Amino acid sequence: MEHLTADGRRLHLGYCTNVHPGESLAEVEGVLRREVAAVRDRVAPGRAFGLGLRLGNTATTALADDPAALEAFAATLDDLGFYVFTVNGFPYGDFAAATVKAAVYRPDWRTDARRTYTRRLAAVLAALPGPERRTISTVAGGFKSETPDPGALAEQLEASARDLAALADASGVHIRLCLEPEPFTTLETTDEVLEFFARHLLPRGEHVRSHLGLCWDSCHQAVQFEDPVAALDRLADAGIVIGKMQVSSALHLDRPGDAAARAALFAYDEPRYLHQVVGRFRGSPGLPPTLRRAVDLPAVRADETVWRDAEAWRCHFHVPIGWEGENEVGLGTTRADWVAGVRHAVSQGRVEHLEVETYTWDVLPAALRAERLGAAGGALTDALAAEIDALRAELGGGPA
Repeated sequence: MEHLTADGRRLHLGYCTNVHPGESLAEVEGVLRREVAAVRDRVAPGRAFGLGLRLGNTATTALADDPAALEAFAATLDDLGFYVFTVNGFPYGDFAAATVKAAVYRPDWRTDARRTYTRRLAAVLAALPGPERRTISTVAGGFKSETPDPGALAEQLEASARDLAALADASGVHIRLCLEPEPFTTLETTDEVLEFFARHLLPRGEHVRSHLGLCWDSCHQAVQFEDPVAALDRLADAGIVIGKMQVSSALHLDRPGDAAARAALFAYDEPRYLHQVVGRFRGSPGLPPTLRRAVDLPAVRADETVWRDAEAWRCHFHVPIGWEGENEVGLGTTRADWVAGVRHAVSQGRVEHLEVETYTWDVLPAALRAERLGAAGGALTDALAAEIDALRAELGGGPA
């Protein structure tokens, strides 16, 4: 939906529909008519509701291959009072499969398949109701162990920028493709992003500057123990555009040496998604802290005697953005990081697209899921509406 901040900045904000299972076009349409409409009725009754739409390869292909289906889908969005300002083009396949793990990064940006999917997704997005300037988030390269050479990704990304420039000329819709750094992807830290853009992308020309950028996921960057304000300033100084921000919290463990604290975090180990962990360890006298990384919670369990000497752990698990954690046992969240990052980026006019991305409701520990759903009214759609309300409260202002 459009939102006018207290200081007069006009934004588009919504939530990512990747929280709702659905790969086929019929499943996506069903989600829009039921769950998304219910959220809209809670947070924007009678108003146009902006979507952070997730379309995987199956639904995208169905729309791209059938002009009549695409026209009908656009009409459905209009009828429901929806417009699309951003699309999540990161997961190519079934994001609600029993096991996703590292498969979510495939195909990576070395492949024609990733570029083809993105080109078709952009053509679909341009045909849907929405603002003149739109965004697509995508994997920041691929799974790091499978894409050790960042330079190998640049050719396909530049070609995608050319695709988007041609689409803008033909349709009048400007789309920016936004790489989304994540722990254990090719680009995960701000330092790696700065190096990659400076060496491999920005020198390639204006089409790259205009149509490539970054999706800043506040959960992912918090896991790296990055200061959000300093990191965002460094990106801006380098001329890297933040096309969209995904608003989410990670888990933060204050007392890794405490068995009860570790047990509270290990309760979040589940089989569907990767939950990468970064531990911060005290440096030698006069030296900064050091970081240790694990690709998933079981890897930390397997080496627990080393990990428990850390000052703190942070874990990639998108928990509800208004939740403060189980602080009585030392398990908190990085809520302060997303608040600081969003406030700074918005105040500096560096972002217009904000998307709440808490997609983990089905895999939360049962007690937390029941607590958060109960506090919101009992239904997932109520909890999603509460997430949007929490973001709006931090932004101030009201409907545009």
